Amino acid sequence: MLTNQTPLPATVQPHRDQHGKAHLLVIAKGSWRLSNGRLAPAEQQVGIHRQPLRLRLGDLELEPAQTMALRTRLDEDIVWVNHDVSPPKPAFDVLVAGYVTAPPGHPHLFIDAGLRIGARSASMRAFAPRIWEKTWLGYKARALAPAVRRVPISYALADWDAGFALGAPGRQEDAEPARLPWIEAPDSQCQHDRHARVPAGLGYWPEAAAHRQCHVGTFGKARGSAHSADLPGDFNTRFYNEAHPSLQLPDVPAAGTPIRLVHLASRAIIDCQFPALALAVQGRTAGGDTRPLMALRPDTLIIEPDHDRLSVVWRALLPDGVQGGALRSLHLFKTGSPMP
Repeated sequence: MLTNQTPLPATVQPHRDQHGKAHLLVIAKGSWRLSNGRLAPAEQQVGIHRQPLRLRLGDLELEPAQTMALRTRLDEDIVWVNHDVSPPKPAFDVLVAGYVTAPPGHPHLFIDAGLRIGARSASMRAFAPRIWEKTWLGYKARALAPAVRRVPISYALADWDAGFALGAPGRQEDAEPARLPWIEAPDSQCQHDRHARVPAGLGYWPEAAAHRQCHVGTFGKARGSAHSADLPGDFNTRFYNEAHPSLQLPDVPAAGTPIRLVHLASRAIIDCQFPALALAVQGRTAGGDTRPLMALRPDTLIIEPDHDRLSVVWRALLPDGVQGGALRSLHLFKTGSPMP
């Protein structure tokens, strides 16, 4: 049983790690407004997602040329925001769920966007739909629209096998034109060496992404998944980090760390700060013993510019015992700086 003495959504559930040890996983989530940096009222907090928020590509906010370019993929299902019920992440994830957005009245063939959190920054270039066009000099990229105003930030539109893979342009004359990615790194080149490029994107990346698959271990190579109570010894918990490698921070941002968003909302630049809030949990065993206070570690920042909010997810694993040493109740507290 969890006694939550904070206004934040929180939950607890059993968890068994790759070594077979039993734990209780405690998760809490808090939401703040981007526009004023103040903690949203408790009734406006974003709940803990137990299932991924999935969307059809056709349900995204698309312009006519984008809809036409995706006409064979409009029913494809993507994860827009993933579930929150995962073990603690070894690195701190920064995720954006939204759109690259041109300044009002200034649509362009491509839009550069990015974010900075403290000293760490990441960027991407979002394009209008393009195809390879054959000319007497070879192949060149041809835009299907003169300008673009909004581009969804999704792995499904980036340069990798599950998106618009930027492969060799040559196709038979009657084949579907080879389409280029909508999302690339700003310095990417239309080169055919796929090993020389790293797919760009500021949002969620699925399990199949190369920078996650490399941590799955032997089990994942044999089975293609990491969801098992019997994970192999070479499984790396870095697999749980879902952000682009450039947005997996080695340390939790300090309270007040400045955050800047560029071309990720109708306002060209948004400045805010990382929230000041610390949480801890204390357990009591079936035998009546009180466990030491354990701090929850924030490990995920989800930025949703169109909803004027950012959310932080905290997690902790408490070792569970047996019989009289098993945890019977948990109390969640706020510690340190008071909540606004």
